[in-house]
Amino acid sequence: MNAPRIHGIVLSGVGGQGVLSLAQILLEALRRSGLHALQSEIHGMSQRGGSVHAQVCYSEIPLTSPILDEGGADLLIALEPLEALRYVSMLRMDGHLVVSEEPQMDMTGYPPLDDIYAALKAVRGAHLIDTEDLARRLNHRQAGGMALLGMASRYLPIEDGVWRDVISQRFEAKGARVTDKNLEAFEAGRGLIHDPVGA
Repeated sequence: MNAPRIHGIVLSGVGGQGVLSLAQILLEALRRSGLHALQSEIHGMSQRGGSVHAQVCYSEIPLTSPILDEGGADLLIALEPLEALRYVSMLRMDGHLVVSEEPQMDMTGYPPLDDIYAALKAVRGAHLIDTEDLARRLNHRQAGGMALLGMASRYLPIEDGVWRDVISQRFEAKGARVTDKNLEAFEAGRGLIHDPVGA
């Protein structure tokens, strides 16, 4: 019988996209599922436009560190395509990448988007989503992050009810409409991946 291993998730984006918020939702959902989970500090520059990433580790056994080695992540959730490329080396060979196609092109020298998309699509287990189009269809400007979390949830050992409870509690202070919109975005993202291999 194999000993429980440590699983890892990397979340990346730029300041203002909600990377930290997604990491906290993820951490809480894992803990409520009876798993040991730790989150790293945010690395990079957290001001709007700066590169931001977080790491979440979880296991059935107690953890001592939330820091992942290169090639140690099962999942990369990227809210920005160039930031996905920045951390794709963190993924295991059998890992999964869920990434927004919507660029934050505030920086000078942003590479050609076609080159970025081609590099991402070459990653085994990559799922790209047009979050801008999804946000328009859901009439929710900030739907992208929750949709990506919904996609990622297909590869995580967390029940639907736990996700709904954690998301609802996260947004309840902002009212029922905001809560419902975030739940809708999560479900929309979850519905984009069917019968995931290796889930």
